[in-house]
Amino acid sequence: MFVGCGGIPTPPARFLEVVWGTPRGLQNPAVQTTSTTLTCFNEVFNVANTPDFQNPATKEPKDLRYRRLHFPNADNLVFNTARKGFVPMPILLRKLVRHLSAPEFRVLIYLHLRCSRYGICYPTQDEMAFELGLKGTKNLGPYLRSLEAKRLISTKLTMGKKFYLVHDPRVGIEYLLKHGRLKPEEVEEINQLCIDLGQPPFGLDSGEPDKGSGAAVPDMLRKPQRIISVGDTD
Repeated sequence: MFVGCGGIPTPPARFLEVVWGTPRGLQNPAVQTTSTTLTCFNEVFNVANTPDFQNPATKEPKDLRYRRLHFPNADNLVFNTARKGFVPMPILLRKLVRHLSAPEFRVLIYLHLRCSRYGICYPTQDEMAFELGLKGTKNLGPYLRSLEAKRLISTKLTMGKKFYLVHDPRVGIEYLLKHGRLKPEEVEEINQLCIDLGQPPFGLDSGEPDKGSGAAVPDMLRKPQRIISVGDTD
């Protein structure tokens, strides 16, 4: 691009010819001038390659743009999921963090990291205590029993080996919901996350609080009452 008088950019001659003159070789200039002008404009100013004009199918993801902008060296720092060596972690699990103590959460995450694709693992308690930084296995037992009571894991001892089955966090949420340990606003937030994730929200089949617990049943979880009007025969 050339710079004219006063520093104002002067478009190349081809651009001027298209905008202010009749494009050469056109049979019907009145019809084709607009599209030709836009094509030349894109070629001259490279508009089509700017982020706002990119095809959505090929546009760089937003989070990747943020990463390149704020963390230029991120490629050397983050884990590359194209390689092996990682396990899936349910996003919904974050809604249970507030209902777990710090040691319980550490043990649960450890079991998630040890599980195979079938949701089962069988590390020894000595190994678990060592890798978790505990002084002994006696400090591990209460946390395992607590996680099992909250329906987040199942255990089975057979032939001298203990097996651990790590549950979908939905099982733990359903247990808390059934026993009235989730506030209505928590249920609303959990269901919104479920919708965002494309998962079914928690509803009527999740149970109700225990009798005598004093916990109110959220309106969104109450079973709908049929209104019988005059004239109904059934």
